[in-house]
Amino acid sequence: MCLSYRQLDSKTRRIHAAGCLCLASSFVPTLFHEHGVGHPHPVLVDGLRFLLLGLAIGLFFWSARRSGGCATRP
Repeated sequence: MCLSYRQLDSKTRRIHAAGCLCLASSFVPTLFHEHGVGHPHPVLVDGLRFLLLGLAIGLFFWSARRSGGCATRP
């Protein structure tokens, strides 16, 4: 995004923050798996990871669309 994060309205900042939270939480199961803490159903964990990644991508696109991209204001 070309605009500063502080120049966005409050709703767009909340959408962007939710995208960051989804992105960060999608990497948590990977960290647990690398340290030997397994889950009995790895397919469900992978499904949750991809769901959170998809939500993060969607929220980032939504916040970029709400911010107006790089368009200059008249």
